[in-house]
Amino acid sequence: MKNALIDTLDALLCPPDQTGRWQAAQSLAQQMGIKSILVAKADGTLKDISWISTNMPDSWMEEYLCEGYVEVDPLVEDLAARSGSMVLNCGTLQRSDGAPDKAWAYNHGLKAAGFGTLHCTRFGQPRGAGKYVTLGYEDSFRTARSSSGLEMQLFSALLASTIDQDTPPTEKRYGGTAPPLLTTRQREVLSLLAEGMMTARIAEKLGLSEAAVSLHFANARKALGANTREHALALAMKQGLIEL
Repeated sequence: MKNALIDTLDALLCPPDQTGRWQAAQSLAQQMGIKSILVAKADGTLKDISWISTNMPDSWMEEYLCEGYVEVDPLVEDLAARSGSMVLNCGTLQRSDGAPDKAWAYNHGLKAAGFGTLHCTRFGQPRGAGKYVTLGYEDSFRTARSSSGLEMQLFSALLASTIDQDTPPTEKRYGGTAPPLLTTRQREVLSLLAEGMMTARIAEKLGLSEAAVSLHFANARKALGANTREHALALAMKQGLIEL
């Protein structure tokens, strides 16, 4: 792995083009057992994201941005005032923990997107804008093929120093443009509502909790300016956002 890191450093620092730099980062991530990488510039205190470069699933990034999960993202909040790292276990938040519905939906949404653990490191001066580098693992990063914490930290530092907003292909960049009006989940719950399903049945169909389904309905109503979920359904159909 040491030689791989040295080779990747060369590829990241001296690539023939930006595409080569992004491909090198993804290649080493795969060798280290990392499912996805994410590099973002954000102000954790203001909960403001300037840009994101990532190969996380498009559907998850769409949901993250449209649902405003940055407001409850512990990685952003806990690292806002300091440089350092933290680990987030996905799909483990319990209702008994007293967390808001949006925090629960974020934690379990990560699990549904295929992540077991996130390891995030913030680079930059305390408070204000900094670079956040997140490594996403299917299970625990401790059981992944990355054999040491030092290699993981070095890889995160390499990403922070070489990956910028313009590095990945256009479809892997986020920020600076408005997200879709409705997320995939919001369209799904509205489509199932159109089929006559109630909240409990929709939750069962999608593998979500009833509270999560209700949250998706609430956010769909807000995005569309609707008074009820039925009103949101009518507006979504009128605007061609869902098809029956």
